[in-house]
Amino acid sequence: TLLERLYKGGVGKNKSKGKPREHLKPIGRLDMLTEGLILVTNNGAYAHDMELPANKLHRVYRARVHGKLTSSKLKAIRSGFLLDGVRYKGMGVKLEVVPQNKKNRTTVGGSRSQNRGQKGSAQSSSTNIWMRISCVEGKNRQIRKILSSLGLNVTRLIRISFGDYILNTVPAGMALEVPVKLLEAQRRRGKIIQQSTKQRNKEPRKNEGQLDDSITKPVEW
Repeated sequence: TLLERLYKGGVGKNKSKGKPREHLKPIGRLDMLTEGLILVTNNGAYAHDMELPANKLHRVYRARVHGKLTSSKLKAIRSGFLLDGVRYKGMGVKLEVVPQNKKNRTTVGGSRSQNRGQKGSAQSSSTNIWMRISCVEGKNRQIRKILSSLGLNVTRLIRISFGDYILNTVPAGMALEVPVKLLEAQRRRGKIIQQSTKQRNKEPRKNEGQLDDSITKPVEW
């Protein structure tokens, strides 16, 4: 496991002879099929506060989905809904434009997946789309369940940030020690800001076939 690898590498080793090693705790677990940023700390209280939904720390993921994406489905993701008796809060979602003649190279810290070139677009007719999803809670398989209920199959899911901790260009499998970011000082927290209908109506209409949505360029690792 990841923790075993860290222990073998000397992380958590007590400098005083004869004393047990420090207990390491992951902040926000990832399931076996999800890649990306994993935070590990020796402070259980800090881990608890980081994970607490009431503190509204932003968790940001890149998701590659297969299926037809429509404006009504995007609205459902942003609004939140009840699924199998569980209430899910609305999530922020933006589409990524991937150049048609350029492979999307991805290398993610903590990932075991091999790089596969993938093409996609932000067109509603596309069946493979990259999107960026932001949420403030971490229910079990939340993103996969919500998208699946909308007929969208997640073929790849990568966590790229948690609060003010950002993956950036950390290679797969590498562990870095970073300064602690105090909870109250983190900027990526609070309610996920959704674009209002009134604001969207003020914007010029996009071409037919293109989703009425915010578009961002993908980050490459």
